[in-house]
Amino acid sequence: MAENLYPLIQLHYLDQQIAQLDNRIAVMPVQIQDLDRKLERYNREVQDRQSLIAANQKKRKDLEGDIALIEQKRSRYKEQLDTVKTNKEYTGLQHEIETVNGAIRQVEDQILVQMEEAEHLKMDLEKAQKEKSREEKVINEEKKVLQDQMDTLQKEADGLKARRQGWIDQIPIELLEIYERTARHRKGVAMAEARDAMCQVCQMRIRPQLFQEIKRNDTIITCESCSRILFFLAPGEKEKLQLQAQSS
Repeated sequence: MAENLYPLIQLHYLDQQIAQLDNRIAVMPVQIQDLDRKLERYNREVQDRQSLIAANQKKRKDLEGDIALIEQKRSRYKEQLDTVKTNKEYTGLQHEIETVNGAIRQVEDQILVQMEEAEHLKMDLEKAQKEKSREEKVINEEKKVLQDQMDTLQKEADGLKARRQGWIDQIPIELLEIYERTARHRKGVAMAEARDAMCQVCQMRIRPQLFQEIKRNDTIITCESCSRILFFLAPGEKEKLQLQAQSS
């Protein structure tokens, strides 16, 4: 293999490995955000139940305030009983007192309903808190695994990016410009292996004479279909070059 294409092929494989790592890393923050949103749903469940309990307590307090007002009215009626002068007035006050007593009983019934509801709300809150505690533990463990994986992959990617410069230094500037320009226009993939007289990226058939020229790996030849730089590797050579790209 001629020296002018050898570093370029190494750079190609290294760039593909870096791109794969970057793609894997890119989805992990989204996965962590999904876990955060899942945990937030459990937090909202707890908060919603706490809000219902607070509303229940306020309702009970308001009803107790209503009873206090009604009892004041009843006290005034009872005080007036000592001052009435006729049976009719006395009977009228007794009727008002009975009406007030009925109103008090109605409010007390409402308070009992609120108290029963409070018991159910308390149980619902305890259940939601337990679910949140359980899921929070699981979610935090999943987030830690993702973060550790992301850190490991990022460290690996950074190492490959550091090695990348070593290969760039071995490539003539004009060849590197062709490679980078092609990569920009071909979704980051500037080169394609030619095997069995076929481009392995776009599957376009390569003319026999042109394929023989490509197999020499001594000049830039681009695919007539996808415009990527074509190169040839003998059986087993691809794996060897990929390992060299990572370790050099």
